[in-house]
Amino acid sequence: MLNREDKVSDVMAVLKVIRRKFKPTTSSYDLTKLRIETAKDFAETEYNKGRFEHQHSARETIHDAYSRRLKLSRPGFDRLTGQWLRQNSMQLKEILLKHSNSPSQYAEVTSFFKTGSHE
Repeated sequence: MLNREDKVSDVMAVLKVIRRKFKPTTSSYDLTKLRIETAKDFAETEYNKGRFEHQHSARETIHDAYSRRLKLSRPGFDRLTGQWLRQNSMQLKEILLKHSNSPSQYAEVTSFFKTGSHE
């Protein structure tokens, strides 16, 4: 079960899939669709693992990871994700590091962004 103080793990799981599926020709609109689809798939996986009692709460929790936990609007998250993927901006990394609650989580974020926006 996710620690209630953990504000980063769900976002990192979604970002890993987005990075893998992103193509340089992906438009902003398509990046938003990719985030929504990835979050939905991740929520379903977590629901099937038993992390959530209801599919609806799984989807809402994963989608709320950006807004409530990181204090970003969904469009703001998409903008920062696009800047990271297209221009290697580290603004999203800094936000995730600020919300990391353990040395291992801090190291995970640092390592993830060290590999760059394209695997």
